[in-house]
Amino acid sequence: MIGRGEVIAKLTADDVDSYHDNRYVPPAIVVAAAGNLEHGRIQELAKKFLRNDRDGARPSFEPPAPKDPAVLFHQKDTEQYHLCVGGRGISRNDDRRFALAIVDGLLGGSSSSRLFQEVREKRGLAYSVYSWSSQYTDSGHVGVYEGTREDNVAEAMEVIAAELRRVCEEEVGAEELDRAREHVKGRLALSMESTASRMYRLGRSVLMETPLMSLDETIERLDAVDAAQITALAHELYPPERLSASAVGRDESRFRAALAPFSPELAAA
Repeated sequence: MIGRGEVIAKLTADDVDSYHDNRYVPPAIVVAAAGNLEHGRIQELAKKFLRNDRDGARPSFEPPAPKDPAVLFHQKDTEQYHLCVGGRGISRNDDRRFALAIVDGLLGGSSSSRLFQEVREKRGLAYSVYSWSSQYTDSGHVGVYEGTREDNVAEAMEVIAAELRRVCEEEVGAEELDRAREHVKGRLALSMESTASRMYRLGRSVLMETPLMSLDETIERLDAVDAAQITALAHELYPPERLSASAVGRDESRFRAALAPFSPELAAA
């Protein structure tokens, strides 16, 4: 991907001529450019240095088979316990990805999120706590991370479990939903001010074959998400009993005991 004019200068240098036979350039490479550039010149350079002999066929992927929740623990003599719970998410072309962005922001994607407020601000159980989501061609995943002291593991896991159940079972209020939605929209708008972000966004859209939506179109889709959609998606993805858990710490028995209020099945696994 090309983000600055000096990169183009390098492409036109004499030492690149040795690659003109295209032996070292994959035929499926994607070129994306953003900034003070000439589109025609980018096309000219791409045609000169890259092959265009793709047969049009792309590999197809089936979603991975569902797996039962599992527990993993790595013993390490460390002061903090690093805890993670997570499970299957949605694919990158799933229309519910807009709702998921808001669920993630509501749950643990900002300093005003539920996990940050309940775990860190109100109880002081952790310095770092957050949620995330990732989407891929065939599937995706969601998760929650927390780093906490040994004596806080049990209470922290109990609070996380309570917040996961709450987002699954209780419809979010209008004010909190608007706050989470505006956070997602603001973060998106700020990212568009970066030339590099615009370049990567273009490249990802072509490479992953996802629709390239304008900022206004994306905001419109975010604005269309309502509380019922939030609850339905959270109920599908975040029930504690459907999630796996992992940790790094000194004592596995302490970690497994802390899983009991989260999921008795996991604690006994």
